[in-house]
Amino acid sequence: MTQACDIAALRDDRSAASLVPADFDRVCHIAVLSVCGAALIGAAVLKSSDEGLSFLGLRWPFSCWLHDTLGLRCALCGMSRSFSALAHGDIAAGVQFHRLGPAVFAMFCLQIPYRLYALALGPRRASAMLRRCHIGLVVLLCAAVLANWFVYLGGLLL
Repeated sequence: MTQACDIAALRDDRSAASLVPADFDRVCHIAVLSVCGAALIGAAVLKSSDEGLSFLGLRWPFSCWLHDTLGLRCALCGMSRSFSALAHGDIAAGVQFHRLGPAVFAMFCLQIPYRLYALALGPRRASAMLRRCHIGLVVLLCAAVLANWFVYLGGLLL
């Protein structure tokens, strides 16, 4: 009982600079949920084409710096257009813009229920198996994106 009271007192007395690990987890879940939600909403609002993205008929001004300056595609080149095409239901265009676009899009979509579930648990954490599965999928997807880029770079060198 004393330990529980000490933890509760610690949470009440903490300053903004010192977050208790449970609070840090909560902030991380909220941050990832916000980023994924914003990306999916942005994908739904923007319209993709071969020339780039547009919003209400106006060309989206942001593009890949590496491609613009060196003419090389980065590991995520085409991902925004792929997300936009997928959000509008065009799977073929999503794959055309980036091979792994549908897999990354699906991971972003799955982040929303996963993060909401983790936040709903509050101080209790999601099961260890669920966390390990989630981390494994994220690492696997990141490795696939990098491998895809290395294949592209290797094609340029050969």
